[in-house]
Amino acid sequence: MERREFIAKSALALIASGVGMGTSRSLFASSEKSKPGVTSGKKGDKPTLAFVLYQGMTPLDIIGPATALAGDDLHVEFVAHDLQPLKCEQSFMQFCPTTTFDRLDRVDILCVTGTGNPYAHLLDTKMLDWMHKVGSEAEWVTSVCTGSILLGAAGLMKGYQATTHWSMMEDLKPFGAIPVDERVVTDRNRISGGGVTAGIDFGLTLRDKLTGKESAEFAQLLMQYDPHPPYNSGTPKTAPENVTQDARKMVMGNVEAETPDWQRRVQESAKRAERYS
Repeated sequence: MERREFIAKSALALIASGVGMGTSRSLFASSEKSKPGVTSGKKGDKPTLAFVLYQGMTPLDIIGPATALAGDDLHVEFVAHDLQPLKCEQSFMQFCPTTTFDRLDRVDILCVTGTGNPYAHLLDTKMLDWMHKVGSEAEWVTSVCTGSILLGAAGLMKGYQATTHWSMMEDLKPFGAIPVDERVVTDRNRISGGGVTAGIDFGLTLRDKLTGKESAEFAQLLMQYDPHPPYNSGTPKTAPENVTQDARKMVMGNVEAETPDWQRRVQESAKRAERYS
């Protein structure tokens, strides 16, 4: 297939709101060699991208990158403990899993998106063990927002530069990650996006890695992703100090109310993550 024909095909899929993307040469080669994928039935030789689902996820964390990665050449799974719909954080929206941790044993791309309270999931050892297992063999290990903290708890971020939501940046350190305050951070085969809206930047970055710059530019144009926010308060660097303080107080107040032992959980999870290595 010629390059322009491929891009046009991806564009049509994006407009139709399909999820997937063109295959990179390295992923295509690896899938022909070992045919990694789902035990419940992989579709041909398409590389598998798995989004991890759990209760209380932030909707845009997953919708943003899924839109940026739209296409029809990737096998996409939404994996959770079971197939029951999962409610999003402070939203009427729900995500519906397509498979389970028990049924999906290998992936080419692992993506863990975020939540306002990742600490509530640090005791979910089955999910973390699954993430470690498939992430250790995946071609790409990725995250959006506080999903990088969960990757850290799964022993997958030690020694890697990473980013997360600005309010929880320091909590990457106990897991051996190196915090970097950027929208998107790439370190070898790890790609992490910052908070919420940075998931779109992350999705375009990953698309570039897999299918090239022109494909990513095409997707950005179709999305009309040309942000001109009405206010310049998207990070603590530019937001008024009182706004930042109030936002931090609200975020951590919600965490304290839901998970009062969150600090202990971080410490215990960090020790547990050491055992993966």
